[in-house]
Amino acid sequence: MSKVIEISSEFITAKISTNGAELKSLLDSETLTEYIWQSDPKWWKRSAPILFPVVGQLMDDKYRLGNKFYSMGKHGFARDMEFQVVRAERDVAHFKLEYTDETLKSYPFKFILEVRFRVYGPKLFVEYEVRNVDRRDMLFSIGSHPAFNVPLADGEKYEDYYVEFEEDEYGGAYYLEKGLVNFHTLPDRKMFHGKKIPLVSRLFQNDALVFKDITSTKVSLKNINNSKSVLMEFENCAYLGLWSPDGAPFVCIEPWSGVADAVDSKNNFFEKEGLITLESGKCFQSSYSLFVK
Repeated sequence: MSKVIEISSEFITAKISTNGAELKSLLDSETLTEYIWQSDPKWWKRSAPILFPVVGQLMDDKYRLGNKFYSMGKHGFARDMEFQVVRAERDVAHFKLEYTDETLKSYPFKFILEVRFRVYGPKLFVEYEVRNVDRRDMLFSIGSHPAFNVPLADGEKYEDYYVEFEEDEYGGAYYLEKGLVNFHTLPDRKMFHGKKIPLVSRLFQNDALVFKDITSTKVSLKNINNSKSVLMEFENCAYLGLWSPDGAPFVCIEPWSGVADAVDSKNNFFEKEGLITLESGKCFQSSYSLFVK
């Protein structure tokens, strides 16, 4: 049975479900501003899923290791699994997911995934640690998919908001084609106004915007009319996704260490772009933080 763990500082309160170790709420304790999308299935039933052991879609929902094919749905299975609570204190929540006989059927590697949430002042820290407890190298990717309410307050409009990158991302964005990424096309910069991407209707009509080899480690969600904002900082993420269903009142800012299959994928896992190779007994760490005001 899933439960919700609550942690808080003097400024913010975060709620995390044991189902998927998913962030379900990030609330400003003074203004009662809710920053995280509240999982309304009319638009999207999730709020901030963890993407593991793959990010994005696989070609035909399958991949090949050697001579054997395995089936796996979009974004992997961690987001739908129950995590163990390792530690739950006033300002810290620590979760763990281990491989099972069932996960080995779709992903034949033995792993431990640990996720730590910590609040300090107006900032939430989220840390991932992937441990290879198999006897061979392990292939995987991991990513974050937090959705932020847009607008954040009554009387505001979706078009009042924009996403701002720390650096000029001259490479631009790639598009998905039926969930698969096409890096053979030239990236598109038409949505940029300097370092900013205004949130306008039809921005995501072709699914997510995918940024590759980004130089920014900070991305902000801001409002043209006031100082209310969310600053996301991340590490060990070579890709970033921006996504929202057309017309939905939220936007996802998604730091990834991997990416969907290519449009010309041959299903060979060893050739998949963005996978991390982790030696037996080793750990991989990545993180992101949210500073709200």
